[in-house]
Amino acid sequence: MTHKLLTQNLITLNQIVESLNRAVDVRQALDFALVRLIDLMGLETGWIFLRDETAQNRWAGKGYVLAAYHNLPPAMGVNRARAWKGGCDCQAFCARGELTAAFNEVHCSRLQNAPGERHELAVHASAPLRSGDEILGILNVAAPDWESFSEEALILLANVGSQIGIALERARLFEMLKEQRIHEQAVLLDLSNQLLSRPKLEELMAYLVEEVPRLLGVDACAILLPDEDDPSQLVFSAASGWIDNPVTSQRCVPATERSGSGWVMLNQEPLLIEDFENGDPTPWNAPWFYNEGFRGQTVVPLIVESRSIGTLIINSRTPRRLSDDELNLLQLMANQAAIAIENARLHQEEIKRQRMEDELAVGQQIQLSLLPNGHPEADGWDFASIYQPSQLVGGDFYDFFQLAGDPNQLGLVIADVSGKGVPAALFMALSRSIIRTKSMSGRHPAGVLRRANTLIYKDTRSKLFLTAFYATLDLQSGWMAYSNAGHNYPMWLRAETGKVTELVARGTIMGAFEQIDLEESEIDIAPGDMIIFYTDGVTEAMNAKEELFGEERLQSVIEARPHAGAQEMLDAIVAAVNEYTDETPQADDFTIFIVKRLPE
Repeated sequence: MTHKLLTQNLITLNQIVESLNRAVDVRQALDFALVRLIDLMGLETGWIFLRDETAQNRWAGKGYVLAAYHNLPPAMGVNRARAWKGGCDCQAFCARGELTAAFNEVHCSRLQNAPGERHELAVHASAPLRSGDEILGILNVAAPDWESFSEEALILLANVGSQIGIALERARLFEMLKEQRIHEQAVLLDLSNQLLSRPKLEELMAYLVEEVPRLLGVDACAILLPDEDDPSQLVFSAASGWIDNPVTSQRCVPATERSGSGWVMLNQEPLLIEDFENGDPTPWNAPWFYNEGFRGQTVVPLIVESRSIGTLIINSRTPRRLSDDELNLLQLMANQAAIAIENARLHQEEIKRQRMEDELAVGQQIQLSLLPNGHPEADGWDFASIYQPSQLVGGDFYDFFQLAGDPNQLGLVIADVSGKGVPAALFMALSRSIIRTKSMSGRHPAGVLRRANTLIYKDTRSKLFLTAFYATLDLQSGWMAYSNAGHNYPMWLRAETGKVTELVARGTIMGAFEQIDLEESEIDIAPGDMIIFYTDGVTEAMNAKEELFGEERLQSVIEARPHAGAQEMLDAIVAAVNEYTDETPQADDFTIFIVKRLPE
C-alpha cells in the first residue's frame, strides 16, 4: 500500500469515526459509515444487522433489524421476502458463539436463497459489532469470491466494526445517562470520549492509570501487557501510585496461573483480594511487590474479540474489596480500555509497517542501482537480462563490466545470496563490490573468486553465504574462461548441434569457509552460440503441487529455439516458468541473463 493510499485510508477511517462519535442516534450514522467502508474496500454491497430483542416478526431474522444497507442486488431488495424473511447463517453463527474472529468468511445463505439478479455476489465477510463480550450486531460486506477481500481491506473491516461497536455502546450508555439510571454510566461515557481523543498508546495508558484510581478511590493502578520478546512474562506498561515505579524499573510477572495477572489472563475472570495478609490465592511473590505495602488488590482482564491482551490492576494500602457495582464499573472501563489499547497498538504497528515499507522501497531503488542499467554494446553480440526479487529487496545479482580498461575484455558475474529480504540485499551489495574490485586485478576467474571469498569471509559477521559464477569473455575471439563457486551451471546452446551443454566446473560456496577449492575451465563461443546464466529461482519455481520447474524443462525451452535472439529466448523462458507456476507465489529471487554471439 502506497503512503498516499495509506493516508487516504486513514483520512476516510477518521471521517467514519467522527461521524459515529457525533451522532446522538448511531443508526443515523450507519449508512454513512457503511458506504464509506464499502468504497474504501473496493467493493459495492453491504448491510448491517443490529440485535433487537423486540424484533420478533422474523423479518431480517428474529431478534435482528436491518439497520443499514447499500447497493443491494435486485434479488435482495428489502421488500423481497425470499431474501429477508427468516434468519441466516451469519446470525446462526452469532447465536452459537462462533462469530468470534475480527472478521469471518461466510457463504451467504440469503444470496443462495434469493431468486433473481444477484450481481454475481456469493460470499460476505462478517465483522461482529462488539461491546466487551456482547455482540450488538453484524457488519457484512459482500463479494463474488474470497479473492475480492484483500488483507488490508479485511483489516479495515475489523477496525470499522470495532468502532461501530464502540459507538453503539456509547449510544446505549448515553441513553442510560438520559434516563438517570446510574452515575457510573456518565463516568464510562466520559472515559470513552477521553480514550478516543488519545490515539497514542503511551498517552492512552498513562491517562487510564491516573483516572481509574481517582474514580474508584484506590491508591495505585497498573496495566500489564505480554512481553514482545518473551511471551511467558507480563510487563508493566503503565503505572501510577507506586513507590517504586514498576515501569521504569522494568518489572514483570509470570504469564501463568502462578501470578494474579497471569491467572486472570488465562481464565478471563476478575481476581479480588481483600487483604494480602489474610491470604493470596496465587503462589508467586516478589519482595519488590510487597515493599509497596499493598493490602487489597483487584485484577480484571483486558479482552478484545475473546482474546486476553493484558490486565488492569488496582491496589489499596488498606484492606479493600470492591462492591459489585464497583467491580462492574471496573470491568466496563477495562472493556473500553482494551479496545482503545488494541486500536492504538494496531495504529502504531501500521505506521511502523508503512515506514518499513517506505525504507524498503528506498532500499529497492538503491539495490536496483547496483545492477547494470543496460547491456554492453559490442558488435557481433546480443545481450538480455531480467531480475525479479521475491520481496522488495533480494539477494540475487548479476553484472557486466570491462576488464582493465580493455573494451574487448568483458567480466560476467551471476550470484545468489542465501536468505531473502534486507540481510540478503546487504550481503549482496558487499559481495558485488568485492567481486567487481578483485576482477580488476588481472587474475583469472578462479583467482578472483578465491580472493573475493577471503575478503567476504573476513568482513561479514553473518551466517549468510553465496554461490557465484564468474567468467571473462574476449569479445573478438569468443574465448571465455570461467569458474563456479557452487552456482547453477549455465547452459551453452551450440549453434552447430542445436543442443545444450552445461558449463560444469567444480567449486565451493563463498563466505562460509576462509579457503575454497575452485576449478577453472574455458570454452570458445562460436557464432550463433548462446549462454544462458540463471539462479535457482528459475529451476526451483514451483507449481501448485509444489513440483519444481527443473533443469530439464529449462533445457527443453532453450533447445526448442536454436536460432532465437537473446531477448526472444529470455521472453520464452519467463513465459514457460509463468505458465508452469500458474500464479503460484514466487518463493525465491528470479534472475537470468543471456549472452549470444551473433551468426556471421
